[in-house]
Amino acid sequence: MKTLILGSGFGLYGYLPAAYKISNKIFLQKKYKNFFYSRRELKNFNNKIIWYDNLKAIINTIDIVIIAKRPIDQDIQIRKMLNFKNKIKHFFLEKPLSSNYKRSFLLEKKIRKKGKSFSICFIFEYLSWHDEIKKIIKSNYNNIEINWFIKNKKKKDWKYQKKDGGGVIRFYGIHMIKLFSDLNFDNIVYNYFDKTHSKWILKIKDKKNNLITLKINSLSNKDLFKIDNNKKKIVNYTNPFKYKIIPNKRDPRVKYLKKYLLFNLKNKNKNDLQRFLNLWKNLEILKK
Repeated sequence: MKTLILGSGFGLYGYLPAAYKISNKIFLQKKYKNFFYSRRELKNFNNKIIWYDNLKAIINTIDIVIIAKRPIDQDIQIRKMLNFKNKIKHFFLEKPLSSNYKRSFLLEKKIRKKGKSFSICFIFEYLSWHDEIKKIIKSNYNNIEINWFIKNKKKKDWKYQKKDGGGVIRFYGIHMIKLFSDLNFDNIVYNYFDKTHSKWILKIKDKKNNLITLKINSLSNKDLFKIDNNKKKIVNYTNPFKYKIIPNKRDPRVKYLKKYLLFNLKNKNKNDLQRFLNLWKNLEILKK
Protein backbone atom coordinates (compact mmCIF):
# COMPACT_ATOMS: atom_id res chain seq x y z
CA MET A 1 0.00 0.00 0.00
CA LYS A 2 1.44 3.35 -1.09
CA THR A 3 0.15 6.21 1.01
CA LEU A 4 0.27 9.96 0.39
CA ILE A 5 -0.13 12.23 3.44
CA LEU A 6 -0.91 15.91 2.90
CA GLY A 7 -0.65 18.13 5.96
CA SER A 8 2.47 18.99 7.94
CA GLY A 9 0.96 19.22 11.42
CA PHE A 10 -1.57 16.58 12.45
CA GLY A 11 -0.76 14.82 9.18
CA LEU A 12 2.70 14.00 10.55
CA TYR A 13 2.34 13.58 14.31
CA GLY A 14 -1.15 12.05 14.03
CA TYR A 15 -1.69 10.25 10.73
CA LEU A 16 1.89 9.19 9.97
CA PRO A 17 2.22 6.86 13.02
CA ALA A 18 -1.34 5.60 12.42
CA ALA A 19 -0.70 4.79 8.75
CA TYR A 20 2.78 3.32 9.22
CA LYS A 21 1.81 -0.36 9.58
CA ILE A 22 -0.70 -0.40 6.72
CA SER A 23 1.73 1.28 4.30
CA ASN A 24 4.73 -0.03 2.37
CA LYS A 25 5.72 3.49 1.35
CA ILE A 26 4.61 6.87 2.64
CA PHE A 27 5.00 9.92 0.40
CA LEU A 28 5.59 13.31 2.03
CA GLN A 29 6.32 16.71 0.52
CA LYS A 30 9.94 17.85 0.90
CA LYS A 31 8.78 21.08 2.52
CA TYR A 32 7.67 18.99 5.56
CA LYS A 33 11.24 17.79 6.23
CA ASN A 34 12.23 20.38 8.83
CA PHE A 35 9.07 19.82 10.85
CA PHE A 36 9.44 16.03 10.58
CA TYR A 37 12.99 16.04 11.95
CA SER A 38 12.05 18.50 14.70
CA ARG A 39 9.68 15.92 16.23
CA ARG A 40 11.60 13.33 18.24
CA GLU A 41 8.70 10.87 18.33
CA LEU A 42 8.70 10.56 14.50
CA LYS A 43 12.30 9.38 13.98
CA ASN A 44 11.34 5.67 13.93
CA PHE A 45 9.08 6.17 10.90
CA ASN A 46 11.81 7.43 8.58
CA ASN A 47 12.50 4.14 6.79
CA LYS A 48 9.25 4.10 4.79
CA ILE A 49 9.22 7.76 3.78
CA ILE A 50 9.75 8.97 0.23
CA TRP A 51 10.18 12.72 -0.10
CA TYR A 52 8.81 14.31 -3.26
CA ASP A 53 8.61 17.72 -4.97
CA ASN A 54 6.06 17.30 -7.73
CA LEU A 55 2.64 15.84 -6.83
CA LYS A 56 1.68 15.23 -10.45
CA ALA A 57 4.80 13.11 -10.95
CA ILE A 58 3.92 10.64 -8.19
CA ILE A 59 0.11 10.70 -8.04
CA ASN A 60 -0.29 7.78 -10.47
CA THR A 61 1.56 5.47 -8.04
CA ILE A 62 -0.57 6.29 -4.97
CA ASP A 63 -3.15 3.88 -3.51
CA ILE A 64 -4.60 5.94 -0.66
CA VAL A 65 -4.52 9.64 0.19
CA ILE A 66 -4.73 11.06 3.71
CA ILE A 67 -5.45 14.78 3.96
CA ALA A 68 -5.08 16.76 7.20
CA LYS A 69 -5.51 20.37 6.08
CA ARG A 70 -7.95 23.23 6.57
CA PRO A 71 -11.34 22.37 5.02
CA ILE A 72 -11.00 24.84 2.15
CA ASP A 73 -7.43 23.65 1.40
CA GLN A 74 -8.63 20.05 1.50
CA ASP A 75 -11.40 20.91 -0.98
CA ILE A 76 -8.95 22.55 -3.39
CA GLN A 77 -6.44 19.70 -3.07
CA ILE A 78 -9.01 16.97 -3.80
CA ARG A 79 -10.30 18.74 -6.92
CA LYS A 80 -6.73 19.16 -8.11
CA MET A 81 -5.90 15.47 -7.66
CA LEU A 82 -9.10 14.29 -9.30
CA ASN A 83 -8.10 16.22 -12.43
CA PHE A 84 -4.82 14.26 -12.64
CA LYS A 85 -4.57 10.79 -14.08
CA ASN A 86 -4.46 8.65 -10.93
CA LYS A 87 -5.00 5.21 -9.41
CA ILE A 88 -6.21 6.42 -6.02
CA LYS A 89 -8.44 3.84 -4.35
CA HIS A 90 -9.52 5.75 -1.26
CA PHE A 91 -9.39 9.22 0.30
CA PHE A 92 -9.14 9.62 4.09
CA LEU A 93 -10.41 13.13 4.74
CA GLU A 94 -10.82 15.51 7.63
CA LYS A 95 -14.20 16.76 8.80
CA PRO A 96 -16.31 18.56 7.76
CA LEU A 97 -15.29 17.73 4.14
CA SER A 98 -15.27 21.37 2.95
CA SER A 99 -15.59 24.82 4.53
CA ASN A 100 -19.42 24.92 4.44
CA TYR A 101 -22.31 22.59 3.68
CA LYS A 102 -22.84 23.92 0.13
CA ARG A 103 -19.27 23.20 -0.94
CA SER A 104 -19.40 19.86 0.90
CA PHE A 105 -22.46 18.72 -1.07
CA LEU A 106 -20.71 19.61 -4.34
CA LEU A 107 -17.42 17.98 -3.38
CA GLU A 108 -19.11 14.77 -2.25
CA LYS A 109 -20.84 14.50 -5.65
CA LYS A 110 -17.59 15.14 -7.52
CA ILE A 111 -15.69 12.43 -5.62
CA ARG A 112 -18.50 9.91 -6.19
CA LYS A 113 -18.73 10.82 -9.87
CA LYS A 114 -15.03 10.03 -10.30
CA GLY A 115 -15.66 6.58 -8.83
CA LYS A 116 -13.55 7.11 -5.72
CA SER A 117 -14.37 5.91 -2.22
CA PHE A 118 -13.71 8.16 0.76
CA SER A 119 -14.24 8.47 4.49
CA ILE A 120 -14.29 11.42 6.86
CA CYS A 121 -12.51 11.27 10.20
CA PHE A 122 -15.08 11.83 12.92
CA ILE A 123 -12.62 10.68 15.54
CA PHE A 124 -15.13 10.91 18.41
CA GLU A 125 -16.77 7.75 16.98
CA TYR A 126 -13.92 5.77 18.52
CA LEU A 127 -14.25 7.18 22.07
CA SER A 128 -15.99 5.28 24.88
CA TRP A 129 -18.52 8.01 25.74
CA HIS A 130 -19.69 8.01 22.10
CA ASP A 131 -20.67 4.33 22.44
CA GLU A 132 -22.24 5.06 25.83
CA ILE A 133 -24.60 7.63 24.30
CA LYS A 134 -25.65 5.12 21.63
CA LYS A 135 -26.45 2.54 24.33
CA ILE A 136 -28.40 5.07 26.40
CA ILE A 137 -30.60 6.06 23.47
CA LYS A 138 -31.75 2.44 23.10
CA SER A 139 -33.22 2.52 26.61
CA ASN A 140 -36.30 4.38 27.89
CA TYR A 141 -36.87 8.15 27.77
CA ASN A 142 -33.63 10.09 27.98
CA ASN A 143 -32.76 13.72 28.53
CA ILE A 144 -29.10 14.02 27.61
CA GLU A 145 -27.17 17.26 28.08
CA ILE A 146 -23.76 17.84 26.50
CA ASN A 147 -21.72 20.86 27.60
CA TRP A 148 -18.50 21.62 25.77
CA PHE A 149 -16.53 24.73 26.76
CA ILE A 150 -13.30 25.63 24.99
CA LYS A 151 -10.77 28.07 26.39
CA ASN A 152 -9.91 30.21 23.39
CA LYS A 153 -6.14 30.70 23.24
CA LYS A 154 -5.76 31.62 19.54
CA LYS A 155 -8.70 33.76 18.47
CA LYS A 156 -7.29 34.26 14.94
CA ASP A 157 -6.75 30.52 14.39
CA TRP A 158 -8.86 29.21 11.46
CA LYS A 159 -10.52 26.74 13.83
CA TYR A 160 -12.51 29.66 15.26
CA GLN A 161 -13.36 31.28 11.89
CA LYS A 162 -16.60 30.05 10.30
CA LYS A 163 -15.64 31.18 6.77
CA ASP A 164 -12.65 28.80 6.92
CA GLY A 165 -14.69 25.85 8.19
CA GLY A 166 -14.10 26.67 11.85
CA GLY A 167 -16.39 27.72 14.69
CA VAL A 168 -18.69 25.89 17.07
CA ILE A 169 -20.77 24.30 14.31
CA ARG A 170 -18.36 23.54 11.45
CA PHE A 171 -15.29 22.55 13.47
CA TYR A 172 -16.36 21.55 16.98
CA GLY A 173 -20.05 20.74 16.74
CA ILE A 174 -19.72 18.88 13.45
CA HIS A 175 -18.75 15.77 15.46
CA MET A 176 -22.07 15.99 17.30
CA ILE A 177 -24.03 16.57 14.10
CA LYS A 178 -22.62 13.29 12.76
CA LEU A 179 -23.59 11.53 16.00
CA PHE A 180 -27.11 12.97 15.88
CA SER A 181 -27.57 11.94 12.24
CA ASP A 182 -26.38 8.39 13.04
CA LEU A 183 -28.93 8.21 15.88
CA ASN A 184 -31.74 9.64 13.70
CA PHE A 185 -32.12 12.81 15.74
CA ASP A 186 -33.57 15.34 13.28
CA ASN A 187 -36.43 17.09 15.10
CA ILE A 188 -34.92 20.52 15.86
CA VAL A 189 -36.68 21.91 18.94
CA TYR A 190 -34.41 24.89 19.61
CA ASN A 191 -31.40 26.15 17.69
CA TYR A 192 -29.39 29.28 18.47
CA PHE A 193 -25.92 30.36 17.39
CA ASP A 194 -24.30 33.79 17.22
CA LYS A 195 -23.02 35.44 14.02
CA THR A 196 -19.40 34.49 14.63
CA HIS A 197 -20.23 30.84 15.45
CA SER A 198 -18.63 31.23 18.89
CA LYS A 199 -21.63 29.95 20.86
CA TRP A 200 -24.25 27.35 20.01
CA ILE A 201 -27.23 25.97 21.91
CA LEU A 202 -29.23 23.15 20.36
CA LYS A 203 -32.17 21.02 21.53
CA ILE A 204 -32.93 18.10 19.23
CA LYS A 205 -35.22 15.04 19.46
CA ASP A 206 -35.67 11.68 17.79
CA LYS A 207 -38.96 9.93 16.93
CA LYS A 208 -39.12 8.34 20.40
CA ASN A 209 -39.01 11.81 21.95
CA ASN A 210 -35.52 11.39 23.42
CA LEU A 211 -34.02 14.85 23.90
CA ILE A 212 -30.40 15.94 23.54
CA THR A 213 -29.35 19.43 24.59
CA LEU A 214 -25.99 20.59 23.25
CA LYS A 215 -24.16 23.70 24.46
CA ILE A 216 -20.82 24.70 22.95
CA ASN A 217 -18.90 27.86 23.86
CA SER A 218 -15.53 28.57 22.22
CA LEU A 219 -15.05 31.80 24.19
CA SER A 220 -14.99 30.19 27.60
CA ASN A 221 -12.51 30.94 30.38
CA LYS A 222 -12.11 27.20 31.05
CA ASP A 223 -11.96 23.85 29.28
CA LEU A 224 -14.82 21.48 30.05
CA PHE A 225 -16.51 18.51 28.39
CA LYS A 226 -19.46 17.19 30.38
CA ILE A 227 -22.30 14.78 29.56
CA ASP A 228 -25.31 14.09 31.81
CA ASN A 229 -28.38 11.93 31.27
CA ASN A 230 -31.48 12.67 33.37
CA LYS A 231 -29.11 14.70 35.59
CA LYS A 232 -26.85 11.69 36.13
CA LYS A 233 -23.18 12.29 35.28
CA ILE A 234 -21.74 10.22 32.43
CA VAL A 235 -18.61 12.18 31.56
CA ASN A 236 -16.78 15.07 33.23
CA TYR A 237 -13.50 15.80 31.43
CA THR A 238 -11.55 18.90 30.43
CA ASN A 239 -11.90 17.85 26.75
CA PRO A 240 -13.57 15.02 24.77
CA PHE A 241 -10.34 12.98 24.82
CA LYS A 242 -9.80 13.26 28.59
CA TYR A 243 -6.06 13.93 28.25
CA LYS A 244 -3.63 16.68 27.27
CA ILE A 245 -1.65 16.79 24.02
CA ILE A 246 2.07 17.12 24.87
CA PRO A 247 4.48 18.33 22.12
CA ASN A 248 7.21 15.88 20.99
CA LYS A 249 5.45 12.94 22.64
CA ARG A 250 3.30 10.33 20.97
CA ASP A 251 -0.09 11.94 20.28
CA PRO A 252 -2.71 9.92 22.22
CA ARG A 253 -5.16 10.32 19.33
CA VAL A 254 -3.01 8.01 17.17
CA LYS A 255 -4.70 4.87 18.54
CA TYR A 256 -8.10 6.18 17.44
CA LEU A 257 -6.77 7.13 14.01
CA LYS A 258 -5.50 3.56 13.59
CA LYS A 259 -9.01 2.23 14.26
CA TYR A 260 -10.45 4.75 11.81
CA LEU A 261 -8.03 3.82 9.01
CA LEU A 262 -8.40 0.05 9.48
CA PHE A 263 -12.20 0.14 9.74
CA ASN A 264 -12.66 2.24 6.61
CA LEU A 265 -10.18 0.26 4.53
CA LYS A 266 -12.40 -2.78 5.18
CA ASN A 267 -15.69 -0.93 4.73
CA LYS A 268 -15.20 1.24 1.65
CA ASN A 269 -18.23 2.83 0.02
CA LYS A 270 -20.39 2.22 3.09
CA ASN A 271 -20.48 5.89 4.06
CA ASP A 272 -23.94 7.37 3.66
CA LEU A 273 -23.27 11.05 4.22
CA GLN A 274 -26.51 12.45 2.83
CA ARG A 275 -28.37 12.35 6.16
CA PHE A 276 -25.40 14.00 7.89
CA LEU A 277 -25.03 16.71 5.22
CA ASN A 278 -28.77 17.44 5.26
CA LEU A 279 -28.84 17.78 9.05
CA TRP A 280 -25.80 20.08 8.93
CA LYS A 281 -27.55 22.22 6.32
CA ASN A 282 -30.78 22.41 8.36
CA LEU A 283 -28.92 23.36 11.54
CA GLU A 284 -27.21 26.27 9.79
CA ILE A 285 -30.32 27.66 8.08
CA LEU A 286 -33.01 26.98 10.70
CA LYS A 287 -32.93 29.06 13.87
CA LYS A 288 -35.64 28.35 16.43
